[in-house]
Amino acid sequence: TQNRLQEQRLQISRDLHDNIGAQLTFIISSVDSLKYAFADGNPKLEDKLNNISSFTKETIYELRDTIWAMNKEEITIEDLKTRISNFIDNAQLSLNGIRFNFNFDTKSFQSFTSRDGMNIYRLIQEAVNNAIKHANASQIDVSFIESDNKITIVVSDNGKGFDYKLISKKDGIGLKSIEQTVEQMGGTFTVDSIVYKGTTIIIDL
Repeated sequence: TQNRLQEQRLQISRDLHDNIGAQLTFIISSVDSLKYAFADGNPKLEDKLNNISSFTKETIYELRDTIWAMNKEEITIEDLKTRISNFIDNAQLSLNGIRFNFNFDTKSFQSFTSRDGMNIYRLIQEAVNNAIKHANASQIDVSFIESDNKITIVVSDNGKGFDYKLISKKDGIGLKSIEQTVEQMGGTFTVDSIVYKGTTIIIDL
């Protein structure tokens, strides 16, 4: 039964990669062609096409992450550390002016279920992306620390900060998504933000 389930997972992941991945890549190519053919001298159209292209590229990255998790019955600590490190390294390369620090310290945890491992990766990814998009920070610190059979994830920045109680549902959709995922995993989620002094997100699992 386990072998059949693994074969099914591999087949689904291949189908996702070969079919949906190829279609998304075709969309990017088509959008780029439209941009060069029709958007010259039309900033609004060019901006919309750029947004479509960027969104599609992000979808491809998410698809790859999902396939990565699907192909595993469990995600080891080293797998997770490598995945998070690669994400941060890529963010560092693509963003000038933001410095990243990554601290990963575990002692006894060896692995997570593929679902929990993927959720943890997504939580860190979402928290970092929020800081990149909204904080106007020059430094983002990410810590993954094990203590007393508990995992604590801390993502902090030195950006502009905000009042968490006053943000709208639209503006805070990323943070609300993090909060919901943490609650589903039985953890706690805390936001500590001071206007003009930065934001710290703390996740205890």
